[in-house]
Amino acid sequence: MKFPKEQIDKLEKALIAAYRRQETVQFPSDWRQQLRRDLRAKARPASATRAPRRILSWAAAALVVIMGWVFLTNLDWYDPWINIKPVIIFVDSRADVWLEAGDMDSGLKHLTVTCVQGGKEIKLLSHEVEHPHRVWGLIGSTTKKFQITVVLDAKVLHLHNGPAKIVVAARDLSWRDNFQGRLATLEKDILVNTR
Repeated sequence: MKFPKEQIDKLEKALIAAYRRQETVQFPSDWRQQLRRDLRAKARPASATRAPRRILSWAAAALVVIMGWVFLTNLDWYDPWINIKPVIIFVDSRADVWLEAGDMDSGLKHLTVTCVQGGKEIKLLSHEVEHPHRVWGLIGSTTKKFQITVVLDAKVLHLHNGPAKIVVAARDLSWRDNFQGRLATLEKDILVNTR
């Protein structure tokens, strides 16, 4: 840290004079406070250089807050939920199954219903939920709840007599699972009897 040349010169002259005369050096009574003030003034950057740093620090803090909010709102904390009624399903020739699915946080993205019998999968429904005006989960409305009636027709679906299974998969709009969204599945056993 550099001192002003005049101060160094004065200090040097006083020390030389005291050495030659063998007497104590007499400094002004407030020389320590004055030296501290001078050192502080030199250590502080000028106000012109402090302003851009302050603006950059505020901008960085605001960016961290915004990115944190975006990530927290899109990470989602709850899995989607699925309900099927009736509880026990018998399919004689045709049965109606009432299906309800939803998500509390981000909303539904995709819903799939399949029927599995004897290792064979039959897709009954594949619905991509539309979300207009949705940008990063910030703008627009999301579908929180979805209701539909699925018709199980044994003849049309080529179902044989015996046990089968309905599998419902619902995926939400969150950024979990590598930006694919959380997945919830529900399996319901059914009994096909067309006789």
